[in-house]
Amino acid sequence: MPELTNKTQVNNLTDTEEFKSLKNRTEQFNAVLMSFIHDIKNSLLMSLSSLETLYYELDQLPEQKKQSLTTIQYELRRINNALIQLLSLYKMQTNLFSIHIDQHNVYDFLDELIINNRPLNSQSGIQIDLQCNEELDWFFDRDLIATLINSSVNNAIRYARHNIRLSAHINHNQLNITIEDDGDGYPQKMFTQKEDLETLINASTGSTGLGLYFAQKIASLHRNRGKQGLTQIDNQSSLGGGRFSLFLP
Repeated sequence: MPELTNKTQVNNLTDTEEFKSLKNRTEQFNAVLMSFIHDIKNSLLMSLSSLETLYYELDQLPEQKKQSLTTIQYELRRINNALIQLLSLYKMQTNLFSIHIDQHNVYDFLDELIINNRPLNSQSGIQIDLQCNEELDWFFDRDLIATLINSSVNNAIRYARHNIRLSAHINHNQLNITIEDDGDGYPQKMFTQKEDLETLINASTGSTGLGLYFAQKIASLHRNRGKQGLTQIDNQSSLGGGRFSLFLP
């Protein structure tokens, strides 16, 4: 029996050492992966900046080439937003995430987002209408909410026919920001999708619901007086298409 006990102790020690070694390798790989994602994201931002500069010289280009550049810009923005979301979710899972809430003028915030998206939506023939009181202020993390709204606006640009409405108002002591479009609306499967990261991957198509999952996670980090933020999607847009709603307490 003593010999068996010694073997057990050795095995347990070996298992512990292997676990620590595996954990260290995993942490090192994650660090390298995050570094690569940062580099890719920075390269994408430089590419987007260069591409947007070209829009000021597009008047003489054939319509087909303009549309090709618009498609490239949309896809680059989409990849950039996905990388930002991935980095943020990784930081949430590893307790490296921090939120910085401050007071911001909502009208100026949304107007700036529209200006940043103007090259894309103008070439797509999409008109974005802003409805918000110019004196409206609220407390939120500017960078996180900007990423969330940018992703939603880019999604609306993809599916809208002609018009998008971006609006903000106070409802029941919460800031309600909505993005509406005149497209076909959200597919039915979007309303039955579980808000669980492990169930978001569609094995047959490879698609994910990462954007909506990220939006809900970011919204829920905004808390005040026992309430937390939330998101909602429906097809009750005043323009006839889909509507994304963000509520911040």
